[in-house]
Amino acid sequence: MTRNKTKDNINNPKVLINFSRLSFVFCLLSLVVNISAQQSTDSTEKLRRPRVGVVLSGGGAKGFAHIGVLKVIEEAGLPIDYIAGTSMGSIVGGLYAMGYDTETMIRLTREQNWDAIMSDNIPRKYISIDEKMMDRHYLATFPFRGRRIQMKSGIYGGEMINLLLARLTSPAYDVRNYSNLSVPFLCVATDLETAEAYEMSHGNLQRSIRASMSIPFYFAPVEVDGRLLVDGGLRNNFPVHNVRERDVDIIIGVDVQRDFHKKDDLNSLAKIMDQIIAMTDIDANIKAREEVDIHIKPRLSKYGMMDFNSYDTIIALGEEAAREFLPQMKQLADSIKNIQDYEIKRPHVEPLDTIFVVSLKIDGVKDENAAFIRKSMAKYYPINMSISDIETAIMRIYATGYFKDIWYEFRPAPKGVNLILHCKEKEEETVSIAAHYDTDYGIGILTNVTLKNILKFPKRSTISGDLNIAEDPYFKFRFHSNVSRKFKYGTEASVISLFMNQYDDKLINNSYSIQDNKIDLFAELMPTLEQQFRIGAVLNYVHLRDNLEHTVDADNYDFITYAYLNYNLNNEDSPTYASRGWKLNVNGKYILPMVKLEDGSRMGNSLVVRADLDGSIAMGKRLSMKLGATVGTSLNSNEPPLSYRFFVGGQSYMKYFDNIISFDGLKFTQLYGDHIALAKISWQYNLYKNIYAIANFNGGYVSNSYDEWFTDDNFVFGCGLTLGMNTVAGPIEVSLMGSNRCSGLVGFLNVGYWF
Repeated sequence: MTRNKTKDNINNPKVLINFSRLSFVFCLLSLVVNISAQQSTDSTEKLRRPRVGVVLSGGGAKGFAHIGVLKVIEEAGLPIDYIAGTSMGSIVGGLYAMGYDTETMIRLTREQNWDAIMSDNIPRKYISIDEKMMDRHYLATFPFRGRRIQMKSGIYGGEMINLLLARLTSPAYDVRNYSNLSVPFLCVATDLETAEAYEMSHGNLQRSIRASMSIPFYFAPVEVDGRLLVDGGLRNNFPVHNVRERDVDIIIGVDVQRDFHKKDDLNSLAKIMDQIIAMTDIDANIKAREEVDIHIKPRLSKYGMMDFNSYDTIIALGEEAAREFLPQMKQLADSIKNIQDYEIKRPHVEPLDTIFVVSLKIDGVKDENAAFIRKSMAKYYPINMSISDIETAIMRIYATGYFKDIWYEFRPAPKGVNLILHCKEKEEETVSIAAHYDTDYGIGILTNVTLKNILKFPKRSTISGDLNIAEDPYFKFRFHSNVSRKFKYGTEASVISLFMNQYDDKLINNSYSIQDNKIDLFAELMPTLEQQFRIGAVLNYVHLRDNLEHTVDADNYDFITYAYLNYNLNNEDSPTYASRGWKLNVNGKYILPMVKLEDGSRMGNSLVVRADLDGSIAMGKRLSMKLGATVGTSLNSNEPPLSYRFFVGGQSYMKYFDNIISFDGLKFTQLYGDHIALAKISWQYNLYKNIYAIANFNGGYVSNSYDEWFTDDNFVFGCGLTLGMNTVAGPIEVSLMGSNRCSGLVGFLNVGYWF
């Protein structure tokens, strides 16, 4: 095949054959067969049959096509004596080399949540409730060191990929030389320091594959053998010559590399990364195509490297492309058999379920942090551990935010294995930015600075500061330290400004400006990942200005202190629109206000109790129902300070104060009272992809008098319809609502994630 013809074929998405090379192979095989037939039958010398190699290129999600091609190669009866791959080709090639059959690989592909894996999304059931409550979505996060903001080495650390590869490669935990796999194997990565391709045929299999598929900018680089490695596609995306050097005679190359995009099509990060990888080392890719004997190029022009949820179609397209060459592959298999008969025997491999662990070793962290990690693993060794239990423990460790680059391996030991857990301490300094707008709070730009593990004492500490530049601005500071996985202590301080109105229908009858200054000292006990008990003491200095000057003094300064006890339960499956799970929050405050009354006496103490219950029930793939109830009351001899009463109304998920309760059909903080009992029911329906609709109905009672709590005059009812769409920057929602306390409709607009 001439060089020009090869170039033409690059843009021809169909099965290609190197006819000149393959014709020579068939002629050579025929000659060998004839010579063999003429040999004496008593000759003890046997001819070696030609060795067949398979090379799988990189291409992200398009690499699923390799599974379909391997299925057809098996059907043709061709032996595979060597297999190599880059990036996604290294994953498929490595699993096949271990002994996974194609049907098992297809099943495992379908079982994965690829969105969660590719975005390092730890399932919420493994995240502690404290971390759930602090969960935020930022538009951008940047590390800073030496007083300078820097770029991250990758958008994601790849922790979920680490766990998946560890599980899939678990049957070969004792193999360090990849020539000892059922099919000899190698994969290729790129050395960032030397800018050279780095071939891996020895070592830890999962780590080699992980390095080979470390997509630049998307995943952080991986350290292997003292080298900092990224995706092999940058330097050798089609490692044909590596296999040819293994004394392989016939090479089948499966090429899922993207042809170059036109400029109008370069409109996403995934396509740009795809183009960058495609343009690196073009000459090497052309030469590799020339060296293969059978060049299979599936028709994948409609799919990109990040289309991981299109696996079924991509696998089918790989099979379709290989079937166009099935007759030639069968003929090749028959010719090889004529030289030397063979029988293809492959083991049936499945991921391990359990393994007997003799000991645990933690590598990469200081002794005190190693002790912290051990408490998340099994308490006593030796022990029979399931792979799921190991994964759960690692996800819990990762979710604390104090560790990174976590991965594990097994090392053979007498009567079992040694479990080696590798990780690094996350000494992190970050700056994050978020933006949000809603009708209740207006526009806000949030800047967050977070420092993790920078203090020598206490260990596993976090310092965080928020500055919200907004119509209602605030500053918040938080410090906490994890003594153990179940116990935490810390302090919070905040300065919050908020403008609040109360309404009679649509007319403002009260208007307040509040500046709330607070210091909170707390301790938390988390018996499980879903539960939290918190006890604390608060010093609160409140400046309340009555803008209409007919309810309270023009300037009212209150100094208040209170102790509180809080219980939280949260097992919802999503921080925004959960379809399963429940939330329960019970809070009690014992308030000691230092407020003088008109007669010169002090305001009496108060006990404020509130309970919130929210549940989500999946009614189908697209429909879910949500139930909610809120009950609160103030037990006191005098009215509590105004800022400690319950304010009802508005739709925003942001809560500057914990006594603001959203309610459909009411304006923001429209009603207030000392006693509330509210219920809510919602139906959420996914209309199409990221577009959804929510219907809400809520009702209940808001009263200032305990004796008149449930009278008709205090009844409030509202309903609303929301149309929303999830975007990269957060949800965009438009709501129309009505209630018995507002004539006409009330509108609400939300843009972006809440903070």
